[in-house]
Amino acid sequence: MKSQWGSALLCLLCPLAAMAELTTVTPKAVNGPLTNPGMGVASFHQGYGETPGLADYPNTGFEYERFYWRELEPVEGRYNFALVDDAFKYAAAHRPAMNVGLRFMALAEPESGSQIPDWLIKKGVKGKWTPDHKTFIPDLDDPLFIAYSQRLLNAFGKRYDGNQNLAFVDIGMVGSWGEWHNSNFPTLKPLLERYTTAQLDRYVDMHFAAFPVTPKIMLMSGGQSLANAVARGAGWRADCWGDLRVFSNDWNHMADDYPQRLLAAQKSYSGLNDAWKRSPVSLEICSYMLDWKNLFHYTRAEVQGIFDWAVKHHASTINLKSRTVPSEYRPIVDDALTRLGYRFRLASLSHESVWENGRSLALIGTWYNDGVAPIYLPYTLSFRIINDANNVVAQGNSPEDIRCWLPGQHQLNYQLPMPGALPRGKYAIEVAIVDKSGAARINFANEGKQSSGWYRVSSITAR
Repeated sequence: MKSQWGSALLCLLCPLAAMAELTTVTPKAVNGPLTNPGMGVASFHQGYGETPGLADYPNTGFEYERFYWRELEPVEGRYNFALVDDAFKYAAAHRPAMNVGLRFMALAEPESGSQIPDWLIKKGVKGKWTPDHKTFIPDLDDPLFIAYSQRLLNAFGKRYDGNQNLAFVDIGMVGSWGEWHNSNFPTLKPLLERYTTAQLDRYVDMHFAAFPVTPKIMLMSGGQSLANAVARGAGWRADCWGDLRVFSNDWNHMADDYPQRLLAAQKSYSGLNDAWKRSPVSLEICSYMLDWKNLFHYTRAEVQGIFDWAVKHHASTINLKSRTVPSEYRPIVDDALTRLGYRFRLASLSHESVWENGRSLALIGTWYNDGVAPIYLPYTLSFRIINDANNVVAQGNSPEDIRCWLPGQHQLNYQLPMPGALPRGKYAIEVAIVDKSGAARINFANEGKQSSGWYRVSSITAR
């Protein structure tokens, strides 16, 4: 539609004209989940090789993979980067292309065997063997183990830190599966009783040193180290999310574990409840959703409460472990996915109806983030002008840092650089959020998406 605006806005739009005819468009919104990089549902270890179809599992926005030291550095100083590279290749081949989340680990189960390399054990790192002498448990306070752990993380940080498709690094290396506990080792004293906070904080420090740019998350099992990591800029992660009676009818994570851990961390660091504003909140399901239905008989109301909890805590990612979502629960999941993470919508765009040669083009936009979290990687908001042959005749990047777009409304005033002259005629205005290569990466909650991934939102006449 076209309208006449007040003089203040006209000064922004057309400083050379006292009055100008303006075009204001209100692109139509779309409903339902959006699949976008670094948010939503996980593809877990490439779907274990058997990812369900879209009828049984939502489309995925990130590939979440965890690697043991033993497989990452089988020979001292020779790193198996191919394992991680393959995760990025898999994510890039997905449609739409995904981001990747990574965790590094040094221990699994008592019966699994040692997960640090044999060469490191032979160097004499301190630790203890399980009673059957099958699995070596490293001493996290051993200077030799600390030094080699930092070297490992540094090697992978040098290669991947700041990668435009690395959504986050999960602060691991500590405890079973890097999950900051050893509760599955009956012969061991609880991890948080074996080590001081200062000793455990070394591993937080290591991840910040090796990956200074990439967003980081920290499992809430880390005690005081959780608060310390979040105070430094990390987000947080919850494992066994959705447990109501998986382990017991008298105790569960949702009521008897998470609230107490988060409250303790909040008391230690007052900014913990705002951690989501700068780094992701990530959740990993307890068991599988099919088990929730068939073994534990969760009601729809219980499942609704679990997903409401995720929305309330500003989660960006949920790992459903690449297993079928029961049809009874699917509407609950899809509804949550319309709110989790970021969801960008262009509500209106105003500009001069007719462009005069030699001037930039003023674009005034009202955007909404209808999600519960920001985007965490530095993508770029870009505009371009397209002629009737579908060629780009002008393009520019807004200096706006969209990582600051928290949930709510955001105003954008941008002067798009234009060529000195254009042939008379009508031109399309398109917008996209692009990566470093210039490829459109983000789906908007709007109609108008072109095959290029850009959104055609308006038109202008050159004369």
